[in-house]
Amino acid sequence: MSQGSGTTYGDGIDLVEIGRTLRRGWRSVVGLTIAGAALATVVVLFAPRRYESAATIVLKASDPSGSLLSKVGLGGGGSSPIPDIGSLGGLLGASMKSPLETEIQILQSRAVARTVMDSLLLQARVRRPAGIPTTAVVRALDLRGSFKRARYDVARGDDGRWHAQVDGRTVAARPGEALRFPQGDVVLRGDTTLPAAFQLELLDLEDATTVFQKRLVVSKAGGEVTKVSYSAGDPVTAARVPNAIVAVYLARRKTVDRGVNQHRAEFLAAQSDSVSRELSAAEHALRTHQERSGVLDAVVVGKVQVEQAALLRKSLGELDVEHGAVDRLIDQVGSGQMSARQLAAFPAFLGSAGIGELLKKLTEIEVERTTLLERRTRLDPQVIALDSSARAVEQQLIPLATAYRAALAKQRHDVASQLDTMRAALGVLPGAAESGNRLQRDVIRLGTIYAALQAQLVEARLAAIGEGGDVRQLDLSEPTKKPAFPRPLFTLVLGTAGGFALGILAAFLTGVLGRWADDPREIERHLGIPALRFTAGHPLLLAGGQGARTVLLVPLDARADTGAVADRLAQTAAARGATATIFAATTSPESPSTIPESLRQLELGHDLTIVRLPRLDAEVTAAALSEERPVLFVAAAGRVDRLQLAGAVDALRRLNVPCAGVVMSEPPGRPLGAQLRAKLVPAG
Repeated sequence: MSQGSGTTYGDGIDLVEIGRTLRRGWRSVVGLTIAGAALATVVVLFAPRRYESAATIVLKASDPSGSLLSKVGLGGGGSSPIPDIGSLGGLLGASMKSPLETEIQILQSRAVARTVMDSLLLQARVRRPAGIPTTAVVRALDLRGSFKRARYDVARGDDGRWHAQVDGRTVAARPGEALRFPQGDVVLRGDTTLPAAFQLELLDLEDATTVFQKRLVVSKAGGEVTKVSYSAGDPVTAARVPNAIVAVYLARRKTVDRGVNQHRAEFLAAQSDSVSRELSAAEHALRTHQERSGVLDAVVVGKVQVEQAALLRKSLGELDVEHGAVDRLIDQVGSGQMSARQLAAFPAFLGSAGIGELLKKLTEIEVERTTLLERRTRLDPQVIALDSSARAVEQQLIPLATAYRAALAKQRHDVASQLDTMRAALGVLPGAAESGNRLQRDVIRLGTIYAALQAQLVEARLAAIGEGGDVRQLDLSEPTKKPAFPRPLFTLVLGTAGGFALGILAAFLTGVLGRWADDPREIERHLGIPALRFTAGHPLLLAGGQGARTVLLVPLDARADTGAVADRLAQTAAARGATATIFAATTSPESPSTIPESLRQLELGHDLTIVRLPRLDAEVTAAALSEERPVLFVAAAGRVDRLQLAGAVDALRRLNVPCAGVVMSEPPGRPLGAQLRAKLVPAG
């Protein structure tokens, strides 16, 4: 089917078709754009103002090589003597190199949030007038349990007190006193100028924490710098919250969230103090034992005493021998077996000066007697006198020998006493050595432990210094003058652009998925059948007309005019030299059963038979339908109901009746434009 001269259309959607669809939906585009701009204007004028401030904190990680893991061979990237430890150390090292994720979670945790909320009284909010921080109105809060969000209008009365309506009754309090609400007590400030009236909103701890965390944003600003931002209804609270969060976080790092090395240093310090006290007690016990026992070193003392005992035993033996010899000599002298002069030959006497003098004197007497005997006899008085002198001198040797024997006996007794004392000391030495060694061993053991603890304590303190890295606040948050939301220009541009985008989307979806089709191309794209607009005075023919002897014109609705289309088809056929006839089945008096025969008679006498039928569900139409007779639907000017047309096309397909297409009547005065282009539509 074609009107004018032709071009073939494909099945795809091109930009020209999209443009036509948007042009037909210009009302949606304009309307939604205006609506978006209006909504943005309303937001700019009436939306609550939101202020936002941010603080930054440096979370510089420490060097993993200084950690305890690296010191025991678990550092990242190093070789380890234990299998698979190197890979594990690499994973641990990688996790330690970027602690920002953990620190960010701590910064936005509920524990930190609730501490900040308590300090800034964020369970209460001043709703009206806007822009007033809670701390400017409320001095203290004592809210109890869980409760629903509640709002109270508080106003100053003529009596100077503040009044609020609670469940039909009035509660009142002066500045500095508590307003007693069902949720708890609220103490108003008395040192600031309060507004004449304000609305106070109270939240329980859970709801307040949820709201707080929604307004809090902790993100990585870049590198090792973290940004903490908070939005609030007033600039003062928006600036105080980030600073308070950073302060609480830094305080927690020094107390609750301290590192492993710091906890280890504290443990080692406590253990070192305990061992130091035990070591002092052990040293004192050792000193007391040494002072009481007189044994400083049992090994050395025992060795010295054994050596001294050996010497004493040797000396005692020598004294015993010498004393026996002297005693035997004296006995022999007393028994007359030897002379007193022979005592001088005893080795111990040879070195005596007294005995030497006596022996010298005896020698002189003997020399003088011998000289005298050369001239005189033994009976000479002088010889006798010399003999008497010699005997007197010899008698002096016996007392000396006796005294020497007594001295030897006394010396022997003393040495024996010393030896007995030494033996007694050696007898108690093992017990003293046992106790002393045990006490000394305790001192050595505790001293070694104390030295090891001190070394580990120094190491742990050095590791704790660099464990947390460089953590400090970089920028303080300051109250802002301009609200972060809404921003007039940005909001207007965003609202207008959003409305325009929604308008384009609505126009496109309406044109593609809507119930009504305004353009023949939409019908072709969705239903796959030829479609065109019809205007009187322009040719209208079926492509492949030699094979189609009959065309059935079926209106889609009551407004469709099949007569003009039938006339135009007949005129076009006549212009091409073919005979055509129009059979109006809508006004024919024949019954539906005679329609097939009438049509066969007309087909035998004419090249083209054009049959005007009523609606598709009429009996006459059902009688005229045939697999050899294409059906051409005629739609009224304007929109086409897609559902109705799709139902009609599906009905023909189920009956294997070919559909020649759809003709949409053109409203009078509408420019033809593209309708003069040829459209070749297969007739069957």
